[in-house]
Formats: sequence, C-alpha cells, structure tokens
Amino acid sequence: MNRLVAGTLAVSAFALPHSVSAQDYVQVGVGADYSSGDYGEDVDTTMLAVPVSVKVKSGDFSVRVSVPWVTVDGPTGVIPGDGGVRGPGRGGGGGGDPVETATRSGLGDITAAATYSFALSDATYFDATGKVKLPTASTEKSLGTGTTDFTMQGELMQVFGDVSAAVRAGRRFNGSSDTFALRDVWLGGASLFLMNGDTTWGLDYDWRDGSLPDAPNRSELTGSATHKLSDSLRLQGYAYTGLADGSPDLGAGAQVLLRFGN
Repeated sequence: MNRLVAGTLAVSAFALPHSVSAQDYVQVGVGADYSSGDYGEDVDTTMLAVPVSVKVKSGDFSVRVSVPWVTVDGPTGVIPGDGGVRGPGRGGGGGGDPVETATRSGLGDITAAATYSFALSDATYFDATGKVKLPTASTEKSLGTGTTDFTMQGELMQVFGDVSAAVRAGRRFNGSSDTFALRDVWLGGASLFLMNGDTTWGLDYDWRDGSLPDAPNRSELTGSATHKLSDSLRLQGYAYTGLADGSPDLGAGAQVLLRFGN
C-alpha cells in the first residue's frame, strides 16, 4: 500500500510488536517511497512520496501526524495513492486517442491518527485506532480527492516469544465530493513479525475496497526490515507488490526514525 502513504496520500510507518516499543517516546521520521503501476490504464503511473512524520507515545496511548510531499507522473486524472481513482479529468485513451500524461508535484494529504492499546494478557493486545485524512493535496493536480476521510480500525496482536502475529479490520468513511462518487469501504490485513537481535523482519498483507463503485480493490503484500542502530535511531526498508489493479505493481521505500524518550 505505499507504505509511507496511508490514507489517500498519507504517511505511515510499520507497526512493531509491543515488546519492541514499550517505553514512552517522541519519534520523528523522514523517508522516501517509490511505486509504479498501471491501475488498469494503458500507461503506467509512478509516484514518489517524501514524508515527514511525528509520533508521540505515552503509556498505552499514541498520536501520529504525517505530512508527505508527492510527485506523480502518468495519465492525468489518476490518483495513484487512492488506488488509482480516476476523476473526470483523466486523460485520453478512448477511441484510440493517445493517453494524456503529466508530471505534477505538491503537498499530499495530511493524516493524523490516534491509537489506544489494550493489554488483554501479557502477550495479547488489542489496538483501537481512529484516523483522519485532511484534504491538503491538490485536486486540480490529481494528488487527492479533496475530501476529509475518517477511518476506524481494530487490530489484535499475539506475541509468541520472538514472533508476533496480528490481524486487523476496519471501515473507512470517505467524505462527499462533487467530483468523485466516493463510497465508504471496508479494509483488513494481517502481519507477521520476527525479532532477530536488533532487527525486526515483517511480512504484511493489506486489502481494501475500491473507493468508487467501479474502482478495483487494493491488495498488497509487503516485506520489511527495521534495524535498531541505537536507542534513538532506527532504519527501516521495505518492498511491496500489488495483487490487484487498485494497487501499484511494484514499490519500495525506506525511512529513518529518530526517537527521544525514556
């Protein structure tokens, strides 16, 4: 799912097992994410996202804000960060006409998320998350839908020593738009984590309904590695592939996480 791009074009880091992040902290992250896919079109669309994020964790509660700068190259009217949503300005292709393409850049949609973690036992956790996507991305450049969207999600995680497994499900409530016939959608996924010394390996699957009645679903598989260089510095890299037209064919990214805390 464009791992640094959650929501329409919003930035999110991978969750880590609870045993990895038990302390309170403030974390600043910066990274880059590159993806390419055809989204059902004849011409590929590429996207580069450069996000900055801040996360604050206190006890069982955490808040995260993400701000991305994005550059998109491909058919006009196609919004890759939202599963290839097409607006009325999509360029060409009909009746043998050439597809109109363009390169556009700008601020992506800002997202803010709040999570509360419930410890059901020493090794079982349930995280309840609420997220809002703010319409800061340009609709004229096809960088966003121009709507304020809300997501409610629950995730159940079980820790088995150095291995953790999680499943999640939620509902995204898309805002109303005069341009896009957006609908509310379901989402879900599952994750596996393996802790090996200072490195945590992850395997992640994400699925989401298409945001338009005729839009394809999103379906993506991601592998990741997060390495702890010190108590305050972590490096994260990942690569992913799409399993449906609503996802990019291939993508990869990395980010640096600087942590201040106990």
